Amino acid sequence: MSDPFIAPASALFQRIDWARAAGDERAAAVALEELLDLYVRLGKREVGDVSEQNDYIVARHLGFVPEALQDLGVSAADLPEPPGRRRALPPPPAPDPEVARADIAERFARLGRTDPPPERFGVAFRPQDNVVRQEVLQPYAVVDTHDNGLPVAWFDTSDWAEVVADTANRLRLPG
Repeated sequence: MSDPFIAPASALFQRIDWARAAGDERAAAVALEELLDLYVRLGKREVGDVSEQNDYIVARHLGFVPEALQDLGVSAADLPEPPGRRRALPPPPAPDPEVARADIAERFARLGRTDPPPERFGVAFRPQDNVVRQEVLQPYAVVDTHDNGLPVAWFDTSDWAEVVADTANRLRLPG
């Protein structure tokens, strides 16, 4: 079980208030440094009960500073990062304006294109394949034009072969 947090923190808050009231900024700075060290220990779960630790750790991970510390003039930059917190990566460097304009123009040009992608599937008359289905010769083949014209399906009429090839071309993703 950890040592209590509230008692030493209260004593340090009083020391800071008395030192500032007396005009002794050096003593106030020393007490404030001790208080910040106490809060760091609270963040490392070395002091305080579980609810105090969790409240402080969650607040620090969200980027908040306890209100009592804000009243003393402490900012988030004065406290160390909580354990396990990663610093945000710096933003990437801004691209050259000319390159950015060209990239944007290219993207807009692609949006307006109505050119369909080149057809991948076509129809070929291939009786030499001797494909027979239910004792009927299937002379028309749907061929893959990107794969050296290899047949992928056979049909007995060119109409069915064209319907299947057109449907496959419409449904496929470009590229």
